[in-house]
Amino acid sequence: MQSFDAFQMLGLDQRLGISAEELREAFREAGKRIHPDAGGSDGDFADLQRAHDMVASPSRRLAHWFELRGMKIDPRGAVDDSLMDLFAEVGATMQNCETLIRKRDDAKSALGRALLEDETQRCREELEGMIARVNDRIEYECAAFSHYQDASPSDATNAARSVRNLAFLEKWQASLRAIFPRML
Repeated sequence: MQSFDAFQMLGLDQRLGISAEELREAFREAGKRIHPDAGGSDGDFADLQRAHDMVASPSRRLAHWFELRGMKIDPRGAVDDSLMDLFAEVGATMQNCETLIRKRDDAKSALGRALLEDETQRCREELEGMIARVNDRIEYECAAFSHYQDASPSDATNAARSVRNLAFLEKWQASLRAIFPRML
């Protein structure tokens, strides 16, 4: 059995459906007790931050939840075919944005940059749309969490697929979000 319990560290019940606001409030309350300025140790606060990061990530939360129940989830392996199709679109969007960013960086004058403004706006809209699609797919994957609440060991295979799918989606989400400020 795993000794670190991120849910307990945050003062949360062991459940998969946790809102961002609920997590923020739990972290804030636990931080008041554990922060070094409040008499806690640096190590305890680092553990609290690790617990927050684990629960904030749907893929890591699901894997941790199963591990607390004695079921090891292997995050390695293939993702759903539909995600591979989405990945191709994510990759194309990122490549389009990176190409435009290089063009803007190479523009020698304000006029050159201004001439790229229409293309920049279209690229921003494409990027926003792709972020929304990835977010929607993360929500879709998280909708299965209610099923896993009553999981049996046989559900570990489906959970592993969900963990893999979510891990890839979270990476794509972070990559797309990292490009956005560079498009401004």
